[in-house]
Amino acid sequence: MRNPVPAVSHVEQMLETFQPQLRRAERSGLALWVVALLLAGSCCERAILTALAPLGYAEHALRARLREWLYDGADRAAPCATALDVTTCFAPLLRWVLAWWGGPALPLAIDTTTMGERLVVLSISVLYRGAAIPVAWAVVPYQGSGKGEWIPHLTHLVTLLAPAVPAPMTVLVLTDRGLWSPALWRQIGAVGWHPLMRIRPDATFAPTSQRRRPARELVPGPGYAWVGEGVAYKERATRLAATLLVVWAADQDEPWLLLTDLAPGQIGVSWYGLRVWIELSFRALKSFGWDWHRTRRTAPRRVARHCWSWPWPSC
Repeated sequence: MRNPVPAVSHVEQMLETFQPQLRRAERSGLALWVVALLLAGSCCERAILTALAPLGYAEHALRARLREWLYDGADRAAPCATALDVTTCFAPLLRWVLAWWGGPALPLAIDTTTMGERLVVLSISVLYRGAAIPVAWAVVPYQGSGKGEWIPHLTHLVTLLAPAVPAPMTVLVLTDRGLWSPALWRQIGAVGWHPLMRIRPDATFAPTSQRRRPARELVPGPGYAWVGEGVAYKERATRLAATLLVVWAADQDEPWLLLTDLAPGQIGVSWYGLRVWIELSFRALKSFGWDWHRTRRTAPRRVARHCWSWPWPSC
């Protein structure tokens, strides 16, 4: 039986096409969240209840229904053994984006954002027209910088998404210097994608047939760029054959130092600038959409399900 609210029924039909692994009850619950978010302009529960009230939903019943979608089966009003595993939705979500994608290349950004000192969201997003569409995420407890704990989650997300991308497509994965990791570099390459990863400003590099030097010395100053092959890092255990980009914009205090496995002629010096688009997505998540600084929801699994409403405004 279709939902009497046409918009909810429409979203359910879309989910039935692009997220066929979801059970009917899961599609119905997610569709309700999505329509409520778009009507309210916020994912805050109070704003959603207010926005849906004119459609005839009883407030107490609606609140219970919205919360049931976030709970594990054992925590629901009618306990059951089923629970939504959001990781099963990531590859279908990326296929959904690619269904209307144009062009042979796909730029992705891997980044993190925090909810105070409670939670961290690790995400992979498609960079598109000044914004970012999240297609995979993991929510973990906050543990200071925690990078070592984050990398296994991120490599797993890369593995989950890889089957969704057609083989001829070139995928470029951008990361900030806080996420530099040999393990993440290797996993990105292992699935056939190409890393473009920012590294520390004190990194050294040995251009092919030249001496090793601080990478930033390869350009004379602001307004210059350098691209070339060689070996990054001095220690034998961490040496990496790669292409280095040193890009020092005229208005920046220091250059970008970027490593990729693409040949110098295959990479553009301005491509890393796309990564800043993900900041708009995080701002929508934390301020405009969720008022995340005010939320009392802190269970990682529930927050991960709540994040399912995150891609929709970006689309």
